[in-house]
Formats: sequence, structure tokens, C-alpha cells
Amino acid sequence: MKKVIILSVIAVLATCSLIHANNVQEARGVILRAVGYFPKNVVLTSISRDGDTDRYATYTRKGILYVEGSSAVAICRGFYEYVSQNGYGVYNWSGSRFDFPQQFPDSKRREVRSPFKHRLYMNVCTFGYTSPFWDWKRWEKEIDWMALHGFDMPLAPIANEAIFTRIWHEMGLTDPEINVLFSGPAHLPWMRMGNMSGVDGAPTEAWHKSQIALQHQILKRMRNLGMKPVCQGFAGFVPPAMKKHFPNINLTETKWSGMKNWMLSPMDDLFVEIGNRYIRAWEKEFGKCDYYLIDSFNEMDVPFGEKGSKERFNTLQKYGKTIYHSLSGANSDAVWVMQGWMFGYQRDIWDPESARALLSGAPEGKMLILDLAVDFNHYVWRTEKSWDYLSGLFNRNWIYSTVPNFGGRTALTGAIDFYANGHLKALRSPNRGQLVGYGTSPEGVENNDVVYEIIAAAGWSDREIDVPQFLHRFSQARYGKAPADMDRFWKEMKQASYGEFTNNARFRWQVRPGYHRMPTMGINDHYYRAIEHFFACTDELKDSELYRTDAIQYGALYLAAKADMVLEAIHWACLQNRDKEARQLEQRFFSLLKNADRLLASHPIFRLDYWTDQASKAGCTDEEKDRQIGELRRLMTIWGTGLSLNDYAARVWSGLIRDFYIPRWENYFTALHGRRSFDFVKWDAEFYTKRKVSPVVPFSDPLKEAKRLVYEASNLTPRIIAAPPGSVSYWTPMDFRNAKTSYSFTIGYQDYEQMNSIRLIMSRGMDPLEVDRITFRSNHYTWAEMKPQETLDSKNRMLEIKLDKKNITESPLAKEVTVTIYFRSKPTADSFGSVEIL
Repeated sequence: MKKVIILSVIAVLATCSLIHANNVQEARGVILRAVGYFPKNVVLTSISRDGDTDRYATYTRKGILYVEGSSAVAICRGFYEYVSQNGYGVYNWSGSRFDFPQQFPDSKRREVRSPFKHRLYMNVCTFGYTSPFWDWKRWEKEIDWMALHGFDMPLAPIANEAIFTRIWHEMGLTDPEINVLFSGPAHLPWMRMGNMSGVDGAPTEAWHKSQIALQHQILKRMRNLGMKPVCQGFAGFVPPAMKKHFPNINLTETKWSGMKNWMLSPMDDLFVEIGNRYIRAWEKEFGKCDYYLIDSFNEMDVPFGEKGSKERFNTLQKYGKTIYHSLSGANSDAVWVMQGWMFGYQRDIWDPESARALLSGAPEGKMLILDLAVDFNHYVWRTEKSWDYLSGLFNRNWIYSTVPNFGGRTALTGAIDFYANGHLKALRSPNRGQLVGYGTSPEGVENNDVVYEIIAAAGWSDREIDVPQFLHRFSQARYGKAPADMDRFWKEMKQASYGEFTNNARFRWQVRPGYHRMPTMGINDHYYRAIEHFFACTDELKDSELYRTDAIQYGALYLAAKADMVLEAIHWACLQNRDKEARQLEQRFFSLLKNADRLLASHPIFRLDYWTDQASKAGCTDEEKDRQIGELRRLMTIWGTGLSLNDYAARVWSGLIRDFYIPRWENYFTALHGRRSFDFVKWDAEFYTKRKVSPVVPFSDPLKEAKRLVYEASNLTPRIIAAPPGSVSYWTPMDFRNAKTSYSFTIGYQDYEQMNSIRLIMSRGMDPLEVDRITFRSNHYTWAEMKPQETLDSKNRMLEIKLDKKNITESPLAKEVTVTIYFRSKPTADSFGSVEIL
């Protein structure tokens, strides 16, 4: 007996020794790839965990940096935290820099313990807006980025469709029947969530094989680093031909933004069978997985029972059990991961009773909820936090997460203070329940590097982060120095677009003409002053490659913001019959955009050709290469076959500005001055059919030109916008496309709360406009509605309507309120006018 115990102890010690050696080896590989070499004066050591959470420690002695960590990821994070916070370098998407001293200055041992068991990374949409065409070389860099930034729970849905194809073949479906469901690679995330199908054609068999090979490489590296990838499970979405082969099943056609999919009822036995088949086939190919993401109600209605009814409660509970059994029947150890977006986005549907019913379907410890958008909840919905609203998520494990980016938009935006310290409220909440993880779930990455640096740091901190100090150190690490004007840059930006959250980080010139939403990005005097301070550092930082890269970006985004200002001035000049001035402003508008485009031609990633090259190289045939370039262009502009997501991705890219945005506005101004309509739907769609990016000659010295262009544009101020006091929007003939027109714009919640009436003024034109109805909506609720049934014309040019506010207690007022005016008029009515609130 004693001999058996000794042998067992030896085996355990050997296993531990092997794990520790592997941790060091894998961490060393990450550092080697990121830096380009492994520093001689760095020593890595693997240590044991002390509880459920990872820890790392760093100290320096006799010029050598010692890094200890309880996992490969913890070692990587410890190394990177020391390096980046001491000014020795950064590993960012837009570029990296490392510059180590021959000897590190001595320092005491500092231990850091993450307050979270896991740190989640990525959003299902990231695999559409950023990574659909990545190869292994690019994925390897991203996994290294994850490790250095301390994330150990990445999403990993790649090759999901290849495995489904296998099992559906076994069930008798043919390739043409299966391919009705599948979309092109860039739209796969929304097909997986049941939102859509068939957009831009199904991938080829060769694509499926290449994705299987890629997923093997990705999972192997993630697992070697000790990460816990979250893979894709079966959520019920199947090809419609499934009904042909299994006539007795119940299929529901789902609808989302003008698109459709098909959902198998969880009441059908086939649901569990397909789920089990899929898990077995997936694990046969890739090995066992601990976590599977399964979402069936993302931004969709619950198709059974009235809210509060026993039918809904019982059906949701049964549905939850079915989902879990479709997973556990094949892998009893697996955890069902579910996005919690719908619990905030659709509180009119998901009351606590409905959520409790669904979540009760899985045993405690076998479900993990991603509270996906705490920032969105805080700033946009302005509603009670999910952990409070749902009583600690009913004792289910959950992850605190944020969505810092929508659509992969490239504008400078992010609530830096909130991202640094917002998670502390969750950690300290009496309703924290089973809070086991922290994460970030951006829809697209490769933007706003600094935001993700501070998010990553927060995942390892249970104390308040000193944000100004952090930003100063980030600048030192990125550029090698942090002059006083760089600190001023951050101070100003925190009072501008880096001081607030928005889900709509778009310039007005990036959306189809006729868009009237209020500014959303904190573009103000602080924004312009910040970038001017940044360029004041040029003499001191001009030799820094990353400073030059950022100067290109910030210079272009400075011009982009000024272009929005000029665009606003053009419209008010038109409204006030100052046509000559309007045409002069148009020339300035196009000059700003052309120079922004030409600057970005020298940027490493903010270029259309950079992305189309990825799409082309990922194709397995000439036809597929061509199709994937087109799909990328579609996603970046008109998005899909529906109209409600036009211009969602909103990238400020060289190539996209000159080939798409500028020509669109040229057509708009030509039509506006000619008082005729223009078919923007058709024109936008034609961009998708093209494949070539027009040539451009980059500036020979983009840093010098960026500084010059910023200086020249600094004389443009809001004074050029001659808008009457109280004006919140305007209309032009281009807004009246049909005999019945719904014209919408947004106002801030404070304006809505304070307003008593709305005034419509027709400033120019002769054609009558009948005002049928006016509504004020937010958070899925109508807050006010009026039916004036009056007409604006050449005799009656002003209409004032008293606001009829409703008493709604179910939902707080959101950050913005959408005002919609329903007009009756002839198409392209000769009418210019403004809207004022009183």
C-alpha cells in the first residue's frame, strides 16, 4: 500500500513538473514571436495556483527580470504588464515596439492576482467584422496578443459549418439543400445566431477543409497555452430541407432585419439528436471541449406564450433543458455558454420570470452567462444592471463583459475611465452571485489600441486604476517618451470621445444622405485640442514609428470630424438660400476627405486594399476569391440584403473614402442642386459588384503633411454652421423619396425631458407637406405621439405642436430619443425646412 502511495505521489509530481515546464515553454514562445527574440536578461518560472484564480509576480535582481506565473497566460501577462508599465514596449494591432535595457533596475517582488477565474475575449460578430479571412499567421499573432493581455477564454467557432455539413450529409441532406442555409464567411456569425441565411453564397468544400485545418492549429495553440476556448454548439438552426427529410418536425422561419433563417423546435426529439451528433462529430475531429456557446433567441421574439403566462414559463424551462441535454448527452462535462445581450436589449420581452425559466434548464455549474454589454447597459439603455435586475443571474455562473466597439468602426471612441474601473462595482455588489469571469466582447478589433490595453489591465485588478498614470505609461511604452503635450492629449481626449461610450461611432458623411441622427462621438473642442497637442510632440517623437502611425490616423480623423462640421454648414446654407456659399463649402468638404484618404494610404491597416487582399488570399478558387472580395465590400457598406444595417461598419479607410463615400456625396449634391431624386439604394449596391480599389499616391512624408493639414483645418470652427437657436434637425427635397415619408432624427434625453413642444419651419420651397404624425421612441417604447394633421406650405410656413408625453414606468429614458415625423408630399418635394424644440 505504501509503495502504491509513493508511486502515485511521484506520478502527480511528474505531471505537475511537466505542466510547469510546458507553461514556461509556451510563454517563452509567445514572447519570442512578439518581440522577435527572447531577451537574455528575462527568466520565466511557473508556479502553482493559489485558489481558483491565476496569479503572477515580477521582480528584478542584478539586472535580470524574473517573471512567475500560475499558467502560461499568467506568465505572459506578468511579462507584458511589467514591460508596458515601465515603458519598454507594447504589442498592439497597429504596430509593436520593444526596447529593453541591458540591465533592468532592481525592484521588489510584486504579486498580482486576478479577481476572476477566467478572462473572456471576442464576440461572435468579431468573426465577421474582423477575422473571417485570417490565415494561421494572423491568428498566431492574435493568440499571442490574447496571452500577453491576459485573456484565457477566447471564442473559437471556426469550422462549425464543416462539422454540420458532415452530420447533415449523414442524415440524408445534399450539398445544395445544406447550402441554402450557409452564408459567405463574413456573414457566418449572423447565420450561426439564426438571424439570416444565404447571403453571398455558401463556402466551397475546399473552404471547409481549410477551416478545419486552421481550427486544428488555433485550438492546439490555445490549449497549449492553457486557454479554455468557447466553441460553437447547436442552437436549433437548420436548412429548410430538413422538413423534407423529416416531415413531422416543426420548423419556424425566423426573421431579423429583413432576413430569415429556420429554427427547429426544441420540442422535437430531433433537436437533441442533432445537438448530440454535432458535439460528437466536433469532438471526434478536434478533441474534447469544456465550453459551448449556444444562442437561440438573439434579438428575436419568444415565439410561445404571453409574458407572465404559465405556458411561457413551462416552455422556456423545457427549452432550456432541451438545449442542455443536446449538449450533455454527448459531453456530460460540457458547460452551456449563453450570451446575455437579450436580457438587456429586450427587457420588454425578457422579464425576470422568463429569464429564470430559461436559465433553470441547466444545472448549477453547467451554465455560463455572458453579461455581454455592461457598458451599453450603463450608457445607452440606462437600465438596471443585469446582476441586479436578474437577482445575481439566479445563481448561474456569469461573466462581466463589455462591447467597446460595434461593427469594427475605426473612430476614436471609448469610455476609458469606465473600462478601467467599472468592473469594481460588480465585484463589490451584494448581487454579484456567481461572478466567475471578466471579458471584453468587441464586434470588431484592430482599432483603439489604448482602450483594450486598459481593459486588459482591469481584468487583473480589484483596485482602482489610476487612469492618467496608466495613459502616461502607455505613451512611454508606445513611443519611447511621453512629453507633456502627450499627457495633455489624453486629458483633452478624456473630455471628448475617450470620455464616453457610444454604439454609433460614425461620422455623418459615413452614412447615406438623409441620415439625421444627433452627433454621438464626443467630437467637441476638447477633441480638436487633443489632436493639436498630439502634433505638438512631433519634434520630440518624429523618429518613433508608432508615433508616425498614430499621426496618420489622428490627422485623418481630425479632418474627418471637420468634414462633418462642413457638411452641416452646407445644409444650413442650402436651407437659407445661400447656394454660392454652399458650393464653396462643398469643395472644402471634398478636400478634407480626399486628404484624409491619402493620409491613410500610408497606414498599416486602415486601408481597403489591406482587407481585400485578405479576402482574396483566403479563397480556394478564383470564383471564391472574387466572391469574398465582394462580400467584404458588402459588409463594409450595405451589409446584407436588408436595408436597416446600411453603413453599420463605418470604417474610415483609405480606398473606401475615395471610392465609396466621396462619389456618393458627389451624386447627392448634384441631385440636391438639380431638385431631383437619386437612387442611393441602387448606387450603393453597385459598389458591392466592383472589385478593384482605385490607385492613390501616398504622401511622401505623411507625418509632415498630417501636421500641415491639421493646422490648415484648425480654422474651421462651428461658427460656419448658421443654424437657428433651438434647431435640432433639417430636411431637404432629398428626404422625400415617396408620397409617404417617415423622416427621423434623434435628440438627447435631456432635451426630451425639458421640451414642451416641437416647431416645424419650412424655410424654402413651394410644395406642401402634410404632417400626419410625430412620435418619440426609445428602449422599444413610444414616449410621446401627436397627430397634428396639418399642412406646411407657402402660406403656412410654421407649425408648432404641443408635446403629448405618456407616463411609462416599465423603462427609463434612454440616452437618445428617436423623433419620427410622418409626412405626405410628392416625391422629391421642393421643400427645405428645420425642426426646433421649445
